[in-house]
Amino acid sequence: MESPEDQPLQGRVLGPRETQSRDQFVEENDYSSSGTPTPRDKEQTTQLLHMNSDMTRAKDDMDIIRACLETVKTKLEKENTVPENIDTPVGASMDVQSCFQAIVSMCERCHKNGRDIEQLKRKIEAYEAKNKELEKETSEKQEQIDRLTAAIDTLEKKHSEKKEEKLDNMKEQMKMKNLEKQVNLKVAEVVKLQEENNTMKHRLNELMEKKGSEMADMYNTFPPRKIADQFKDLYASLRNDAFQFYISSLNMADQVAAARTMDIVRDAYAFCEEASLYQHGSVICGLVNPCEIFNVHQSGYKVDEVDSKQISNIRKQTSKYSCEHIKNAFVTKLESSQEKYSLEELTGCMAYIERSVELCWYMCLQTPPMHIGFADNDKQDIAVDKTKYEIGSGKGTKVDFVLWPPLYDEKDGNIVMKGVIQTK
Repeated sequence: MESPEDQPLQGRVLGPRETQSRDQFVEENDYSSSGTPTPRDKEQTTQLLHMNSDMTRAKDDMDIIRACLETVKTKLEKENTVPENIDTPVGASMDVQSCFQAIVSMCERCHKNGRDIEQLKRKIEAYEAKNKELEKETSEKQEQIDRLTAAIDTLEKKHSEKKEEKLDNMKEQMKMKNLEKQVNLKVAEVVKLQEENNTMKHRLNELMEKKGSEMADMYNTFPPRKIADQFKDLYASLRNDAFQFYISSLNMADQVAAARTMDIVRDAYAFCEEASLYQHGSVICGLVNPCEIFNVHQSGYKVDEVDSKQISNIRKQTSKYSCEHIKNAFVTKLESSQEKYSLEELTGCMAYIERSVELCWYMCLQTPPMHIGFADNDKQDIAVDKTKYEIGSGKGTKVDFVLWPPLYDEKDGNIVMKGVIQTK
C-alpha cells in the first residue's frame, strides 16, 4: 500500500504540513540536482533502516507465532486436542508474548471446553444409557399396556357379550313369564274344560248306564229281580218236592234233607260259575287271538269295559241256548261220578236239579254275577239275623238249621231274596 507521500499530488487537497513539505521538497530538489545528499535523504535513510529492522523483527515474530499455531493445528488435527503447555520464547517481543498469552488462553479454554465436552459426553452417554433403560422400560410398559389394553378389550367384549346375554336372558325370562301366564291361562281353561268334560262324561255315563241298564234288561231275558222271584218259587215248589223225597223215600231227617237240597244248589252254582268264567274267557280269546286254544289258567287277554259289557249282553241273549248245554253237562257230571249222589237220588230229584242249575247259570251270567249266601248263619244256637232270613218253621228265636240260603245281587252286595231258617 502506498503512503500518502507516494500518492500523486494531482486531484488531492494538500494539508498545511504537506504544503510545507512540498516547499521543502522543492528546495531539496535544488540540492539533489547538484548531487549532494540532503538532510531529507539522511532522515529517510535512517527511517528506512529502522523500518527494515522492524520488518525483520515483525517477520521473526510472525514466524514464531506461525510455528506455534502450526504446532497447535497439527496436534489438533492428529489428536483432536491442543497442547497443554506452550512456552513463550525467551526474549520475545511484547506483541509475541501477547499473542502467545492469547494462544495459551485459547488452549486453556479449549482444554476447559474439552473437559466440559467430555463431561457433557459422559452425561450424554449416561443420559443415553438411562434413555435406553427408559426406552426399554417404556417398551416393557407399553407391552404391558398393550396386554392390559388387549385384556381390557377382551373383558369389555366379554362384558358386552354378557350384557347382551343378560339382556337376552331378561327378554327370554320376560317371554317365559308371558308364556307361563299364557300357559297358566290355558291350563285354567283346560282344567275348566276337563271339569266340564268330566261333568258331561258323568252325565253321559249316567245316561249310558241308565240306557245300558234298560238295554241290558231288554237283552237279558232273566234279570236279577226275575231270577230272585224264580229262586223263591224254586224253594216253594221243586225244593219242597226234593225235601219230601229225601224224608219219605230215603228216610233222612229234616236237617239232613234240608242240607242235601242246599248241596245240590251249591254244586250247581259252583259248576255254573266255572263254566261262566270259561265261556267269558274263551269268547275274549277267540275274538282277540283266534289261533290260540283257550286255557282258563293261562290266558290273560283283557278288553275294555264297553267291549266286556257287549260280550256279557251277547252271553245273556244266548243264555236260553247255552242253558240247555249247561244242564246236560251238569247232570252228566253227576251221573258219571255217583260218588256224592246216588242214581235213585238223581232220579227222584232230577226236576229240582235241572231247575237249580238253570237258575244258577242265569245268576252267573249277570253283571256282576249274583251271589248265594251259603255261609250265612251256618252256626246254630245264635239269634236269627232277620235282615237276611225269614223264619220258615219253629217257635224259638235261635237258629236250628238253614232251610234255604239268601240271594244277593252281587258278592257283598244287597239282598234280593231272604233265606229261610228253622228255629228252636
